[in-house]
Amino acid sequence: MATRSWSTAALRSRHDLEKVAIVLSILRGELSMSEASRKHGVSYKTLLAWRDRFLKGGEAALKGKGPDDQIKALENENKQLKEVLAEMALQV
Repeated sequence: MATRSWSTAALRSRHDLEKVAIVLSILRGELSMSEASRKHGVSYKTLLAWRDRFLKGGEAALKGKGPDDQIKALENENKQLKEVLAEMALQV
């Protein structure tokens, strides 16, 4: 019988999909936090963290603050700081 070799990325994404499924089952009311904790062998505190991260990610997406927007904001800030630094260097 052949053994299956999973890459780290594949395991991570599979695990991430399982987290999403668990959180969605809690949010839909299919499982309580305690039931999900027992059923999936995950601590109550961990489930709270997953739920909170899931909800924050959804909130950011609805506000239009995805990774691309955050990168653009950081690039703009970086550009402004470089300009200030160049001006200060010329003054010296």
